Amino acid sequence: MRSKASKRRLRNEKGSVSLEFLGILPFYFMFFLLLWQVVASGYAVFTAKTAVNNAAKTFAATNELNEAIISAQETLGSSEIISYKNLVPSDLGNGKFKIILYTEHSLTFVPEQWRKKASLELEQEAIGKVMAP
Repeated sequence: MRSKASKRRLRNEKGSVSLEFLGILPFYFMFFLLLWQVVASGYAVFTAKTAVNNAAKTFAATNELNEAIISAQETLGSSEIISYKNLVPSDLGNGKFKIILYTEHSLTFVPEQWRKKASLELEQEAIGKVMAP
């Protein structure tokens, strides 16, 4: 038979909130890491779209692929989240063109040795018309 002291100890709930908090703390950390990755991915997609638009404007004004590549690289900057891979133009006829920008988006919380294997390739395109003769 249990004594009154052991029954009192079982009913005592001091510290239970702390234990419950410690139990869900890893889920909070995972949630905020996931949220940070979503923000970083949104930034990468937005930056890639801006870079291809700037490259298309430069190509339309100059008709020079190297200038368009420089414009795209300058827009992307030197971030660890997104990096330049390639810029491919194609002629659509009547002075129109399509430019496709290939970039690589590294996942934020992946260790450095796995980043190349765990990165995503983003592809953005823009269509324009060459203004230069």
